[in-house]
Amino acid sequence: MAPANNRTIIVKPRTSHGWTMLTARSGFEMFFQTRERALQFARAYARLNPPATIQIFRETGELDAEETFPDTFRGGGPEGDAPVGLRLVTTQA
Repeated sequence: MAPANNRTIIVKPRTSHGWTMLTARSGFEMFFQTRERALQFARAYARLNPPATIQIFRETGELDAEETFPDTFRGGGPEGDAPVGLRLVTTQA
């Protein structure tokens, strides 16, 4: 789960067709033809607006994965935050 100060970006399939990327805090939403295009845009947005977490959902509505983009310039310690990258989330069936 994303920390409270992170921007949360959600990538999920649309009901009719295609994929959507939306930001939880502002409600900004964009539509894409493919999952990869939605993820490309979400990753670029997260890199420009850290700290951010991308939550990627499956067609079934289950959380598939999270990607975390820390703010390395305003890190919490002398070393700053280490990039976290992709974190797979497993779900119980």
